[in-house]
Amino acid sequence: MRSRTTALACGLIMTVALGAAPAAAAKRAPRADRAVLQQRLAAAAHGLSGHAAPRAGRNTSLVGALGLPGGLHGDVWSHRGTAYVGTWSGPCPGTGVKIIDASNPASPRQIATAGAYPNTSAEDMQVAAVATSSFSGDLLAIGLQDCGLPDTAPGRTGVDLWDVTDPAEPTHLGFFDTGSGGTHEVSLTVRRIAGQQRVFALAAVPFAEVFSTLFTDTPRGDFQLVDVTDPAAPVLADDWGAGKDGGLPFGAPFLSDFGPPFDCTPPGGGASPCRGHFPSVFNHSASPSSDGMTAYLAYWDIGAVVLDMTDPSDLQFVGRTIYPMPSEGDTHSAMPNAAGTLLATTDEDFSPAERKAAGEPKLLGDTWGFARLWGLSDPSDPEHLSDVTTPHSLTGKTDAFYSAHNPEFVGDTLSVSWYSDGVRFFDVSDPRRPVETGFYRPHPTLDPTGVFAAFGAGDHPIAFVWGVHNDAGLTYLSDINYGLYIIRREQ
Repeated sequence: MRSRTTALACGLIMTVALGAAPAAAAKRAPRADRAVLQQRLAAAAHGLSGHAAPRAGRNTSLVGALGLPGGLHGDVWSHRGTAYVGTWSGPCPGTGVKIIDASNPASPRQIATAGAYPNTSAEDMQVAAVATSSFSGDLLAIGLQDCGLPDTAPGRTGVDLWDVTDPAEPTHLGFFDTGSGGTHEVSLTVRRIAGQQRVFALAAVPFAEVFSTLFTDTPRGDFQLVDVTDPAAPVLADDWGAGKDGGLPFGAPFLSDFGPPFDCTPPGGGASPCRGHFPSVFNHSASPSSDGMTAYLAYWDIGAVVLDMTDPSDLQFVGRTIYPMPSEGDTHSAMPNAAGTLLATTDEDFSPAERKAAGEPKLLGDTWGFARLWGLSDPSDPEHLSDVTTPHSLTGKTDAFYSAHNPEFVGDTLSVSWYSDGVRFFDVSDPRRPVETGFYRPHPTLDPTGVFAAFGAGDHPIAFVWGVHNDAGLTYLSDINYGLYIIRREQ
């Protein structure tokens, strides 16, 4: 049995979503539930004490690093010698995506920012080289979310598009409003359709199905496929929601004031899939297959959902991963390998800290979140092959945060950013028996904003790796407290 707090790396998804609902929602939204959720999220980390281990590694070496000002840091990407680091909501400084010249990886330096708006977090982004009839160059897509600050104009909510062909001079191209609390994670895929290059942004919009159904005339799913072929005029190609399109449960028990189906009640009755300290069904992230024909959605307590995107205007459900009932759920990310034969999912689970903070005794078998490998020979019924773990993730150790976060494949190597366990590398050539081959854990640093002092983990330094991206023989890491690390993995 495992549980979870969203306050840390997920940017307070539920708080943002509730805060972004229209005026009608404010009258009907479960304010008590929201307050309890905020208190629980704060208390979950409050019980952390002690100090994480110092910088360490195996079969890795540090190439360069850059401490970044301007808030707590989100995900990382790199493209053609340039690194991009997002900004988490945290205290919500609205400082956008930091653009870093890493052409000399031993001495990276910030050269620009993009997507900086008041009351707006910009924690996730991707860059792709595109050549369409409307735009040719390097396209940056940023997921924007409303921070939900009180007594402040709403932040932006959607996919922000920038020309970063010259990364030192980013130029704004366009914006697509995904509604609700905004786009939590975004991916890009480039395809040829009818002889023409088309570009799509895969936007994960948590709880969009709940809020659009309740408060608008146009229900829209948590997954939105946005055609950004002309980035100055992006349009919705199609959307998909677990309830309206998949006949699956969605929402959360803490939305019970709105009644079924928004409270995670299964359409045909039976046991609810929602479980743990954050019981809910929403789309947290979306990743494309290498050919852009398939989307893999991380749909929290119902696992990873596989969608056919062959016709981008008509998304089709293929299948999903199934959790064993004792499991917490909490599918945070779902990433395929290039061959489309394997899927890595990560469960983001902070229950050891939550129980300690609440003064509850440890539960036998209660662990941090870890990764899972699934075979895709039959994508309508993915086969669970193995669990991918670290020694800390299988314990109730509470001096830092030891949950898995973001996965990425390079050939037969799986990289996973693992918060205070740093980045971990696994040989998955035999996916039933993954073997850790190396790791890098940054030197512990103190939260520069002080926001984590309220969670108990901010009063001492910890390693806190959010994202990992491999590019041109180097591995880029974003540390929530510090900024950017660039390492080399020894072959």
